[in-house]
This record gives sequence, structure tokens and C-alpha cells, in this order.
Amino acid sequence: MHNNIINIRRRNDRDQAIKDAIFAFSGGQKSVLIKGEGKEISTAVEIAEILKQRMYPSIEISEVNLGSRPYFRKRGQNRRNKKRFNKDIISNIVIEISKIEI
Repeated sequence: MHNNIINIRRRNDRDQAIKDAIFAFSGGQKSVLIKGEGKEISTAVEIAEILKQRMYPSIEISEVNLGSRPYFRKRGQNRRNKKRFNKDIISNIVIEISKIEI
């Protein structure tokens, strides 16, 4: 389906992600997925908006999916040296940007 998926792990990935998306569209890709989790949701949205503004009018944000998944983090150890895990939920976003045929 989607050959180009850009996962945002850190804020520092922003410039490289923008370059990767521009190269993908220049190479003939019709759409690119940008994924971010937790604190990097805002970075993923920022990347999508920068691409939309730089490549306007040939790019549009075609789909946005919000969700969450379980996230387990260590909480300490009990007497038997078994690790306890605390279950949290981490939010995520998937933004699809598509090239418009003009």
C-alpha cells in the first residue's frame, strides 16, 4: 500500500523527514504517511503543515487518524526480583499527505 512511511522518533528528525517526503514525491510517490507518538505528535503535524505550505497547491492532507496503544514501563522490582510493569496508554497520530494531480 504505502511504500513511504516516515516515523518520527525525535524532534531532531524533522528536517530529515521533510527531505525524505520531498524526495518521495519527486520520485513519483502519490502519498506519504507520517507517524508520531506521544510528544512527537506535534512534530508530525508540523512536518505535514510545512510540506503542505512548501509544495502548495500540489500537496494536501488527505487523512488523519488518531489512536492510542498500551505502553508498559518499569516500575521497580518486588522481593522475588520479578519486574513489575505499569500499563499506560500512549497516543499516536498517522497523517497521510497526498500529491494532487494538476
